[in-house]
Amino acid sequence: MELLSELTVDEIIERTIKEYERKQKSKTQRRAFRNTKLLMENYNNFKKHIDYSVSDIEDIQGIVKMDLQKNDCDQLFILSIKQSKAKTLIMTSHIETSLELLEMEQKREGTIERYQALEMYYIEKKSYEKIAEELNTGKNTPSRWVKQMLDRLGVLLFGVDGIKLE
Repeated sequence: MELLSELTVDEIIERTIKEYERKQKSKTQRRAFRNTKLLMENYNNFKKHIDYSVSDIEDIQGIVKMDLQKNDCDQLFILSIKQSKAKTLIMTSHIETSLELLEMEQKREGTIERYQALEMYYIEKKSYEKIAEELNTGKNTPSRWVKQMLDRLGVLLFGVDGIKLE
């Protein structure tokens, strides 16, 4: 191992930059995995938000009578809710498309049970124990499969930011 005193300033800077870049890539990948996991943990809530959020005056007709011309704050509030619903709808559609692609990929590879484990865990809210029983696997297998599927789903959702770059 080289001593720090034997390195030039340029070599120290170069090594420091390389180390920083390596850590940033790792951090980006961990963030993508964490975000994928968060999206899946909240997927059912996103669907409920889309289905039940009040985002238009027609949604509340008969419940509340208001004249939006009287108060700009009311217009901003309604606009904010509409934007939230729209963003949730877009993200949910992106998740659904990515899940469909992942399911097709797993069917093609002959490993559909891995996708089924992901769906059972996050969408059907089944325990790993119940999944293992239903898919006739070892007790740790569903957890491993779900992690593998989250890694793949992260790539489908976040592109290059979802992969580990060495």
